[in-house]
Amino acid sequence: MTGYNKTVEIDAPAEAVYGAITGNITRWWTTGSGDASEPGTVFTTRFGATYNHIRVSHLTPGRRVEWDIVEHYHAHETLSRNDEWTGTRILWSLTPVGGDKTRLDFTHEGLIESMACWDICEAGWDFFLVDSLKPYLENGKGQPFRHELP
Repeated sequence: MTGYNKTVEIDAPAEAVYGAITGNITRWWTTGSGDASEPGTVFTTRFGATYNHIRVSHLTPGRRVEWDIVEHYHAHETLSRNDEWTGTRILWSLTPVGGDKTRLDFTHEGLIESMACWDICEAGWDFFLVDSLKPYLENGKGQPFRHELP
């Protein structure tokens, strides 16, 4: 299946990248997130009224993370559909590339260009992977979405 793909080289060991993806999501993606460190767990991410319920389907520590989007609601007035992520998968593959560097190969399977949310979601993933996750791991300064509780 096709989808959004991004490769990012990060100056951090694979174990640290894995830890950020599974246990420190609030430091780089959204402060409105649960923990994703146990297989089978369904955790929630919140971005204002937008939310995802995500099942942790597979974990290989320091190497691979797989998530299934079981429910999604995208609160955006310009979208013709607000549930396009439901049934998609998010795949994180980590490869040590020498020293304390890691190549992150990220795929959001099923997030395709014909979707109404493509432009918004592509820009969002570009930002959170390159401008938030990477700096969080390299210098401790992520830029997560600041979710406010109602």
